[in-house]
Amino acid sequence: MKMISVVIPCYNHGVYLEEAVESVLAQSYQHFEIVIVNDGSTDPYTNELLRSFDKPRCRVYHMDNQGLPAARNNGIRRTKGDYICCLDADDKYHPDYFAKAAAVLDRDKDLQYGAVPAWVQLFGSSNILWKTIGSNSAGFEPFIQGIRNNIQSSTMFRRICWEQIGGFEESMTLGYEDWDFWIKMLDLGYQWFCLEEPLIYYRQKEHSMVTRANEIRSRLLKTLITNNYSFYSKHLVPILLARDSEVLQLKNENRKLIEQLDVVVGTRQTLVKNSGLIALRMAVRNVLRRIFPFL
Repeated sequence: MKMISVVIPCYNHGVYLEEAVESVLAQSYQHFEIVIVNDGSTDPYTNELLRSFDKPRCRVYHMDNQGLPAARNNGIRRTKGDYICCLDADDKYHPDYFAKAAAVLDRDKDLQYGAVPAWVQLFGSSNILWKTIGSNSAGFEPFIQGIRNNIQSSTMFRRICWEQIGGFEESMTLGYEDWDFWIKMLDLGYQWFCLEEPLIYYRQKEHSMVTRANEIRSRLLKTLITNNYSFYSKHLVPILLARDSEVLQLKNENRKLIEQLDVVVGTRQTLVKNSGLIALRMAVRNVLRRIFPFL
């Protein structure tokens, strides 16, 4: 039975931490260790909790604030498991995730799979099921990872992949460091096998690192592409074709939306009599044209 090392970086998330840890302790697969990394928290409650944290198989490591990727790397260096899970302090696992993910990696004697994601159930401010895909899923193509991140950060992966990649990119403190990591894994020739059931739970909050990262998306994408130039060069043609197809689909969908608005508002004569509806229609059309100038 292979050891699973669970690394939980924690920056001011003490209020959620025990729930995350309990989801690990409740696993049906019990051969694991837990390292909690206090990444220079400034929250008094979090620091007080971690100073006296007393849960089975848990070790707490304190460091100056260096950001999420460095916290993950520092935690992993203090573990010994063949399989790694980097669980964010506000997320959690289904009790059977470790058993099912480890079984896939155990059977994979040729090391085809570097990671085993699962479908992700969002909870908190939303209740959406994210159907992650893998090499066993219809429509999975490695180049798609260059367009969007298809794998959640709490996914189990092999330690050997982390070693070959050189760890998480510690300069990417503002986000997309996990996306960068998964692209590097694909570029090494690994794939991932998806467990097609909701076994990872992601807490959706109004303000999160993902939300902040999306606000500076173009800047982070530039770093992502620069860091993975060989991957993007190799897959440039299918990436551009896929992106063009998506833009065309959005263009057609938004044209249909404008046509539906015209039908709802009614004829031009009716519109003249109802300036409120005219204003609504024109406002929506202007918003769509700012987003999609080709309309």
